[in-house]
Amino acid sequence: MRPKTERREAFDHLSGARSLAAFWIVCAHYLPRSSEASFNGAIFRVNVAVCFFVVASGFVTHWAYGSKDFKAWSDLLRFYVRRLGKVVVTFWIALVWAAYLLYRDGADLSLPYLLRCAVFLEQWFQWCPNGPSWFVFVLLPSWILYPMTRKLLFTAEEKYGGAGLFAVLVCLWLISFGPAVVLLVLHGQITMQQHSDMSFWPPAQMADFAIGMTAAAGVRRAGAEGDWRPCRLSLLADSSFLLIVLVVLVLPRPRSTYVLHLNGWEPLLDHGLSLPIAGFLLSSCVRGAEGWSARLLANPALVSLGEVSFEVYIFQRPMHDMVSLFLPTDQMEVFMVYMISLWTFAGIYSRRHWTGGCAGAQARAARAARAARARLPTRPSSTSWCRRCKGAATHSEQKTRRCHASDVKA
Repeated sequence: MRPKTERREAFDHLSGARSLAAFWIVCAHYLPRSSEASFNGAIFRVNVAVCFFVVASGFVTHWAYGSKDFKAWSDLLRFYVRRLGKVVVTFWIALVWAAYLLYRDGADLSLPYLLRCAVFLEQWFQWCPNGPSWFVFVLLPSWILYPMTRKLLFTAEEKYGGAGLFAVLVCLWLISFGPAVVLLVLHGQITMQQHSDMSFWPPAQMADFAIGMTAAAGVRRAGAEGDWRPCRLSLLADSSFLLIVLVVLVLPRPRSTYVLHLNGWEPLLDHGLSLPIAGFLLSSCVRGAEGWSARLLANPALVSLGEVSFEVYIFQRPMHDMVSLFLPTDQMEVFMVYMISLWTFAGIYSRRHWTGGCAGAQARAARAARAARARLPTRPSSTSWCRRCKGAATHSEQKTRRCHASDVKA
């Protein structure tokens, strides 16, 4: 079902979830490891956080652009500039920063190598100076192919309705999760190299991205039909959230797994929880179906921190290398200084470079317009409306003053 009107709602609880996922990833990479990790090493299950980011990226992309019509080349160009512009520029800045710090420490970085990293080619063969930038690399094919893949999703929904979306969701999950199950059944374990192939190879994340797209299509359909019971949706959202938390915190790790070296059956979590994540996104984003999990994640503090989660993720490596030039990063106190510095820099970078100028003025004007509309009374449908009185022009009810005939609209 192709929506007729544009619907752009802000899902605060998604921003809150992003802040926790970004904090989780940074802790797994740089938290001082002076003692045994709590919760069976759950802090190192960052493949679940990465899975959430991939599914959420597909969800947000389709929610924002699912109602757009890419009929002309200018429409495609506008989509690519808006979706990739900020991401690619930030990727380049983080790459230059990380490369400079490595070069300063004596690393041998050739110019052709850096250029191949900048044009997203080197990541096919080896790591680039800013390690976390691989996330942008693996999502790039999904973003580029989105104008085409959305057509397949629209076709399935128009022909088969909600059942078609559910079938697409399950099939995508089997495509994403199935290879890991097959490897575990055939060989009894999944190696670290196979885990890397299932995570860092770009085509491996396309199914999870499409799962997020399908969840967004389900939210649009639920809002259009209006026959989904909010109580059931909130129960689904809370159950999905609780399942993810229990798997991450309670499930023991294989003995052969240590820190970020994921093998055994641990790589099943690379894509295994993408379906519960999609269930949480689908059910918690329907208007009126917010459960306790969505309200918890919608805490204003988490929402504010989550607005710069991408900048926190992409700048975590160069910021850590910068702090290590002056302070010993194996101490918890220094780690706290690093976290505060990282989030502060991410906020300053995001506000200064992407909400200033025309973009910032437009955002402020939009917020002011929404606030002004919220203060005005709702326009009645059965009476006339007076601009100067800002109310219903029912003269029998307004005995003390008259409405101005020239300002009354039916």
